[in-house]
Amino acid sequence: MSCPSSISAPSALRRFGAGAFGGILAITCACTASSLSAQTRNLEDYLRTAEANSPVLKDQAYQRAALALDSSEVRASYGPQVNGSGQFLYAPYGPHWGYDPAITNGGLYSAVVGASVPLFTGSRKQTGLDSVALRGSALQLGTEGTMLDLHQRVTDQYINTYADQRALAAAEQRSRLLDEEQTVLSRLAGQGIYQQIDVMNLRVNAQAQRIAASKAKALLRNDLLTLNTLCGSADTVLVALAPLDLSSPSAYDPSSSPTLRQFAVDSMANDIADRRVDLNYRTRLSAVGDAGLNAIAISDVPDRFGASAGLNLSVPIYDGDRRRTQHERIALREKSRTAYQDFYADQLVLRHERLAKALVNADSLLAGTQRQSADEEHLIELYRAELEHGLVRLTDLFLALENHARTTNDLIQAEADRSRIINALIHLQ
Repeated sequence: MSCPSSISAPSALRRFGAGAFGGILAITCACTASSLSAQTRNLEDYLRTAEANSPVLKDQAYQRAALALDSSEVRASYGPQVNGSGQFLYAPYGPHWGYDPAITNGGLYSAVVGASVPLFTGSRKQTGLDSVALRGSALQLGTEGTMLDLHQRVTDQYINTYADQRALAAAEQRSRLLDEEQTVLSRLAGQGIYQQIDVMNLRVNAQAQRIAASKAKALLRNDLLTLNTLCGSADTVLVALAPLDLSSPSAYDPSSSPTLRQFAVDSMANDIADRRVDLNYRTRLSAVGDAGLNAIAISDVPDRFGASAGLNLSVPIYDGDRRRTQHERIALREKSRTAYQDFYADQLVLRHERLAKALVNADSLLAGTQRQSADEEHLIELYRAELEHGLVRLTDLFLALENHARTTNDLIQAEADRSRIINALIHLQ
């Protein structure tokens, strides 16, 4: 894309009328973006790159995948357990030496396979599965929170970098404008309307503006590199950023906050812990059995293969009132959780109200700055038109350009601040 040459002359400005300078600035922004790189990237490109490269998101995905293994482990722990054991022991003795055979039996030869099956464990197994499912919910909320935080940080940096791009476009436009006026002023100086010192003054100001544009480009490169680094990208190409299209959320529901929903998960975790305390004090019954070899002499081995079966019963009777203490500890933990939840919910509402008011103020400031910028652009157009006829002082044009440069920077900053507020509203958690 090349900049149109038909709008470079002061006569074209007069033909366009009011607002022409603003139109030229918009076209110049497009020309500057094209000159940076043939490639244009938008916010979604950077967000996708950041998500793909985030080690935190990858780790959380691995943890969610591991939850299926945890569920299988819980189910397996309440199923049949089979173990094998073997022992070979020979204890020789004589009339005056060796272990007492009444203790050692002279030896032990054992090879046994044992099995046990816990009975009536439905409640315990379900509690274990509920705990795994709760960890899954917590991980999901953690992923949502990580995504929101990552998106907000990337968007903030994108806003900064896009503001740099706009500042560079404005600086290059001012530089181009002064270059155009040098041609006009040189011709007028030749006609005796202006002095050569005016031409020199304009040339010095044009050079200063080119230096300002170089500084703006260096800042853009640095912030673009920071944006790529934040997204985990090693790209160093100076690309053009597409304009932002952020819109404020029409409504806000605090209950959608991942952080606030985490408090509900913590409440369920306390409930599970409470249930587990009671389950630990229930009677435990297991069916057990084994089969194999048990003998005290090698000669008896062929005749000592056998099996056994039975039940194991465990009944809690008294634990020094530890059960009540554990319930009370969990109750205190729940009260603490409730206090934190209520405080955070109130803070969330206050933060949203503060951001909403800040957005209203930002809109008002932006509208005022835009009006000021439009008036200054019209004034510059008039100065340029009158300058061609030698009707104004060159210093008046410089002053108008300097004031408009400040207003343009204020406008870019106001737009960036407004975008940051909307970004904070979108990702409020």
